[in-house]
Amino acid sequence: MGIDRIGKGGGVPAPDAGAVSGPSEAGGATGKSFEVGPSKVASASPAHAGDPTSPLSRLRAGEIDVKGYVDLEVDAATRGLEGLPPADLAEIKKVLRDQMMTDPGLTDLLRQATGQAPPTPED
Repeated sequence: MGIDRIGKGGGVPAPDAGAVSGPSEAGGATGKSFEVGPSKVASASPAHAGDPTSPLSRLRAGEIDVKGYVDLEVDAATRGLEGLPPADLAEIKKVLRDQMMTDPGLTDLLRQATGQAPPTPED
């Protein structure tokens, strides 16, 4: 069983490099073209390196301890879950805190980021 057109000349002509097809060619009704802007991902700084209000900067400045750092990171990680019932959200936060302080891979990352050993989880 062969695949058609492999190794044969011709084929579909390449699209014009300057043309960007919009919804009209994809079945839409507007017929407008669109442009892709510069990526905002490239401008984001890793771990808020220069932000004095970031949890890591606050830890390094001595404003918070490692437990406070973990709490702030857990809060940031669960910010999108605020619509959940409070008991469910509290349980998710507890599980995340426990994992950050007991999982070997996560404790190594925490130690590298903060330069300190994670606190022991509280029951």
